[in-house]
Amino acid sequence: MKVYGSGRAHAGISLLHALGCGNGCSTPIELWTYVGLVEGPSIPEGDEHNLLQSLLEAWKERDLPLPSGELGWLVKSDIPTGMGLKSSSALLMAAVNALSTGNSVILSDTVIFNLISAIQTKAGCSISGGRDDIACSYFPATWIVDANAAGTGIIEQIEFPEKEVIIVLREMQKGAVDAQSFENLRPRFEQIVLKLRNGSPIDAFRMNGQAVAEAMGDEEALSICEDIELRFGCPAAISGSGPAIAIICEPEQTEPVKQHIKSEGLEFVHTRTHHGVELHWEREEWE
Repeated sequence: MKVYGSGRAHAGISLLHALGCGNGCSTPIELWTYVGLVEGPSIPEGDEHNLLQSLLEAWKERDLPLPSGELGWLVKSDIPTGMGLKSSSALLMAAVNALSTGNSVILSDTVIFNLISAIQTKAGCSISGGRDDIACSYFPATWIVDANAAGTGIIEQIEFPEKEVIIVLREMQKGAVDAQSFENLRPRFEQIVLKLRNGSPIDAFRMNGQAVAEAMGDEEALSICEDIELRFGCPAAISGSGPAIAIICEPEQTEPVKQHIKSEGLEFVHTRTHHGVELHWEREEWE
């Protein structure tokens, strides 16, 4: 099978939900999606919103170059989907990278953000447009993003410390998002923006999780996060609109936290924040 191009992008956890006050912020973590643009029809599993086909159609509509003949995709990912970990943005960003490298095309940041945001919004993956999620998948850094802006919407870079991250994967359906419930908590989210700008991203992470859980009516998330903080002193918060819960730890805290999560019968993934250090990429055979 011929591979024309390949790309990758990473997941993230939320520090500020974009529905709260129009700004969003997420920090990258070391969970990755790898995408290959290949010869012949190949439909990957897990793309329930048909994002890759939508991207290919949008690429053609813009008269951007493509190889001749039938095209397909190969995807390998360790990002749990539908959990609030930016999996859709990572999938589309990796696919844009695959299309770009496979066809010798360089797109501006503005075009990339507008393209992915439009696809996610149309597919119902994002109510806000997901520009903060796109920034998280695109850049190995943490940014406050204007969710309502054209282009990248990037406002300000935030320093986030290197931490271990344990993600609790709750087996529950993603809750319905009510924009008005977030708007009702606007003053809380505006305080979170101030925390981010004043150099307190961990406090912002915690406060955002509490506000999102209240807006979503997710009492279980509030209970789990409070329990983790009381037992281990580790900040914990819902990511995105859930249902995943991210726990931020020091290295020596990870094992006790993981043992406790296991004892509660919960599944989890152990990763860490991503700060742009280039990792050795073990290329798959299809690359």
